[in-house]
Amino acid sequence: MKDKAIFKKWWFWVIVGVIVLGAIGAAGQSGSENANTDNSTDTTTKEQGANPVASLPQLNASDYEGKEGLIVYKDLKSQGYTVNAEFENETLTDINGEASDLFEPLDENDTDNRLSVDAFVIGNLKQTGDSVKLVVVKSSN
Repeated sequence: MKDKAIFKKWWFWVIVGVIVLGAIGAAGQSGSENANTDNSTDTTTKEQGANPVASLPQLNASDYEGKEGLIVYKDLKSQGYTVNAEFENETLTDINGEASDLFEPLDENDTDNRLSVDAFVIGNLKQTGDSVKLVVVKSSN
């Protein structure tokens, strides 16, 4: 007695059916996960808007313009802001325009430290969330 071909056996078609249903289920599940991820991202973006949520107060740039760069830098850092200060037009070329590198080690209460950078004042201030960018310019004095 000859055995039937494998594709004529009932259990072969059951296995094929299980594999096909599993593949369809896996494809449908990964597609719905992508849809859920996309929706949650869109919702988060819509809730937060283009600007990150700030936990610290919004600053008024005009309150700081013309004030000593070192004093403003240290004051904002002490309040918890993330501060990045840059010289306008790379005023000090030896530090590549990064005022933060110059201000960070200085003490705003030390007269010698303040005198070393007293020619530099705040020209502009831009705030994004809790991050502040100071543009430091040479004083006109």
